[in-house]
Amino acid sequence: MLPSLRRVRTVGRNDLASVFTRIIEGELPGRFVWSDDRCVAFLSINPIRPGHTLVVPRQEVDHWLDLAAHLTAVSRSVGKAIKRGSTPRESAS
Repeated sequence: MLPSLRRVRTVGRNDLASVFTRIIEGELPGRFVWSDDRCVAFLSINPIRPGHTLVVPRQEVDHWLDLAAHLTAVSRSVGKAIKRGSTPRESAS
């Protein structure tokens, strides 16, 4: 009797893509609040607080430090917008 043959599955790009890449490419849903040529920012699906946002590079990189300056600048801009949007306005009396 011949041993059963297992089907060998080749690994494609989508098999190795991170969940973040899949969100960026539209394969998984995401609520984007920022998008440029180097990174995107979208709301967390499991937020710690309202407005919890993830800033993610478009390209998968070995170290986030490779894009630290740009990611920091975007994070600050998004953080300021979240703060403005969540701070109650004083009413004019």
